[in-house]
Amino acid sequence: MTLSERNQSAKNVAVLSMFSNIVLTIIRATVGLLAGSTAILADAANSASDILATAIVYVGFRLAGSPPDKTHHYGHAKLESVAAKIVALMIIATAIMLAINSLLILKRGNIEAPSSLALWAAVLSIVVKESIYRYVRAVGLRLKSTLLLADAWHHRSDAITSSAVLCGVVGAQLGYPVLDPLAGLAVSLLIGHTGVKIYAQSIRELIDEAPSEAVVHEIARVAETAEGVLSVTEVKARLVASRILVDIKICVNPLLTVAEGHHIGSRAKGALLKQMPQVGNVLVHVNPCHHMRAKDEVPTCATCQFHPSEPSEEAILCNHSS
Repeated sequence: MTLSERNQSAKNVAVLSMFSNIVLTIIRATVGLLAGSTAILADAANSASDILATAIVYVGFRLAGSPPDKTHHYGHAKLESVAAKIVALMIIATAIMLAINSLLILKRGNIEAPSSLALWAAVLSIVVKESIYRYVRAVGLRLKSTLLLADAWHHRSDAITSSAVLCGVVGAQLGYPVLDPLAGLAVSLLIGHTGVKIYAQSIRELIDEAPSEAVVHEIARVAETAEGVLSVTEVKARLVASRILVDIKICVNPLLTVAEGHHIGSRAKGALLKQMPQVGNVLVHVNPCHHMRAKDEVPTCATCQFHPSEPSEEAILCNHSS
């Protein structure tokens, strides 16, 4: 899948998320007002913020897919992480406002229990949000998109908060009306927790955090499988949105020509791009293996019957064991 196809798929998911959030916001706000439920109104406010957040997700993917230009030689992929950071800040701000509102209601007292209409609204929210979470997560995993996976977990957190709302409404109807604003407070805490997690992940991507140690070891292993690579001396990798950019140093026979060394480096790069789809680009630096000094130490190709150090066309094109 090309980068443009990936971004188009992500944008289609964002449009679906936005539509669902618009519908849920209208339903939740209407039911919250009619049923007199603080928790449902809190859920409605959360959905309203989700609309803007999803719009930012859409714009983020649109801009991140822009090709390199004169002022951005490495492309615009990091804008995906910037969009995730903005979404996270919005989520945190929403959580703070909802928490303040719930605390003011608790302080005021004289809380009335919401009607049963609020219960059905909470059930509908749980079903819809959990379904959207599963769909967005599946696409996010397929596209290896941090932003889509964050958006998916945002939907899952909405399903969890709606569950808290449901508990609050049921508790209020059973004679404990204070549970409704308490559920609203719990909703705000869960939303805030999600926002902090998304924000932290976006920061890690923006400061070029390395992938896990296991991924770094796998990069070295795959590069060493390329024909002509005697060893991998250094691996540097960084996360850029859903991709991994790799700088790698390989060790080759010191008696090879520049063209032969370049050919080996190209094979190492090709192996990484083919076997590790999450790798977006590879910069290979070819170094001589200094422990090999004499031509006698250079193995002869059993098939071609020549020394790889010989500056011939056959040596450059040889695909057999060195």
